[in-house]
Amino acid sequence: MTKSHEPSSTATLPGLRIQRTEGRAAHHTQAGRIAVPLTLLRGAEHVEDVVLVLTAEETAAFHLELGNVLYPPAEGEAS
Repeated sequence: MTKSHEPSSTATLPGLRIQRTEGRAAHHTQAGRIAVPLTLLRGAEHVEDVVLVLTAEETAAFHLELGNVLYPPAEGEAS
């Protein structure tokens, strides 16, 4: 991970990286939550497949947050 791509959290996971699992789409769980398949890697080595599970409200908030990162609101504009 380059310095410009380091996460802002305080967690330290040396050499670990998480990415979307290729070929597996996000889906609904039986409980109606949103499941996002992810792959945990150490360098290029596969460590484990994991699933991020979010409620509808968490998914909507995350969507808004990602939208603000992709398209920052103009100064003075509400997000």
